[in-house]
Amino acid sequence: MKTKNNIQNKNYIIRFFSLLILSAMLISTVSCGNEKSEISELEKKIAELESKLENAYRENESLKDKSHQYDFYITLGTMPTLYATLNAYAEKNPNTFMWFLRGNTISYDYSAPHINYFKTQSTTNADSTIDYSVIRRKVEDIIELDPSAKFHLYCDDLRVLFIPHIFVYAGVEFEDLEVTFLSDGTGTYSFFNDQTDTSYKNCESEWENILKVYTEGRNDPDFIPPYSDNGQAMQLAHLAYYLSTLPNVELWVQNPDYLVSSSKTVMDAKKEMSIVKKDPAKMYAELDANTRIAYQKAVLSNALVDNDSLTTLQDAVDYFDCRLKCTEKEAVIILGTNKPALEENKYYIDETIKFYTPTLSDKDNTKVIYKNKIYDISESDTTVTIDGKTLKIGELGVYLYFKGHPAHPPKEDLREYFDENGIEILPHRTPVEALFWMYDVKTGGFQSTSFLSCLEGQTEFFYEKPTTDALVLMMDAGYFDGAVIFEKSID
Repeated sequence: MKTKNNIQNKNYIIRFFSLLILSAMLISTVSCGNEKSEISELEKKIAELESKLENAYRENESLKDKSHQYDFYITLGTMPTLYATLNAYAEKNPNTFMWFLRGNTISYDYSAPHINYFKTQSTTNADSTIDYSVIRRKVEDIIELDPSAKFHLYCDDLRVLFIPHIFVYAGVEFEDLEVTFLSDGTGTYSFFNDQTDTSYKNCESEWENILKVYTEGRNDPDFIPPYSDNGQAMQLAHLAYYLSTLPNVELWVQNPDYLVSSSKTVMDAKKEMSIVKKDPAKMYAELDANTRIAYQKAVLSNALVDNDSLTTLQDAVDYFDCRLKCTEKEAVIILGTNKPALEENKYYIDETIKFYTPTLSDKDNTKVIYKNKIYDISESDTTVTIDGKTLKIGELGVYLYFKGHPAHPPKEDLREYFDENGIEILPHRTPVEALFWMYDVKTGGFQSTSFLSCLEGQTEFFYEKPTTDALVLMMDAGYFDGAVIFEKSID
């Protein structure tokens, strides 16, 4: 087990005496001059110090409350990992243990010091080693060392198997385990939609049988669990919704209104489910300033990988701030797919450029078309003001960036085309979902689960009509109203 530096708790008692001494010194200094204005200013400083003392005291008490609380974050998908790190950064529990599969989601090197990682965690951008026995042994060790230990599991909602296979197997009673399922994204909505009356009604007995197998088997030295320590752990994914009706389980979803099923049984049961609407952008915004900066570094620092032009952490932060904190023009991120050649992208890129270029109407030179909307100008105007931004007619009205699929960076011919048209390629290792929360950007492109992480109105275009169940569902419900679809005609 590799443990990073433990969080250093400041002793509020020392701070208290420091405050008293400083207060006495300040008052003594002013009393000689007897200046009322100086006294008033010093009183303000003392009040500020008292406030800091109170905050330190509360932080100290909070850590005391967590002395027997152990938070485990075990995730395989990108979206659950980002949810997990947001919450882990907010909670600051020194008893935090984390393992995530996709090593390029956040930086191990720049991770928060209170987060402890397992030896199976990737310290590079490769996938982590899948071996759940390592995590289970840690749970067993904690139980042995701290009989009062309380566990809280945060995991993908598709990985229900972690409950019996890691925690119950290790000796934790299910009723004593707090569980927070983190939305996988597409899978969350698809699995819910696939539930039928019969399948849902069978969930309770199926779960009880699984618990019985692990509870009875964990004390048997010859016990062979029914599932592997080295798989994707999705065998019990369909049980997440039933489990969220139990008092110790909740499900975090960004858009719970889009959890729908044709099954009346399932929709009736939904009323009893503990489904918590969790907006990651809001979670990020609610981090205190220092924590938000630390989280930003952990996410953006992966831009340094395979990038000769960025060499330091500050380079990475400055890179994104410079490009995505725009004032004169909006920033728009195009999402790529597993088709990285020019031939497969050119039509859509051309349509995107037209969409974001203010263009004179060919029927009326006092009309400008921009993003499929019409704006009035005078005949001699060379610019048009839209939403407070002055744009040149005939020139691209936004900054366009391309975020390729992590496993399929654009090929050379597509790169050359981007250069010719002023489109910059963003570092492919950085999770684009986090950029949606950190910056005020628009987006569009080939269908992707990343669009499920967008705020309403943030997605402005699609390359072809979405076919993924969750995206179709949300589109039909109006979540992507206003987004245009660029469809390539089939000759």
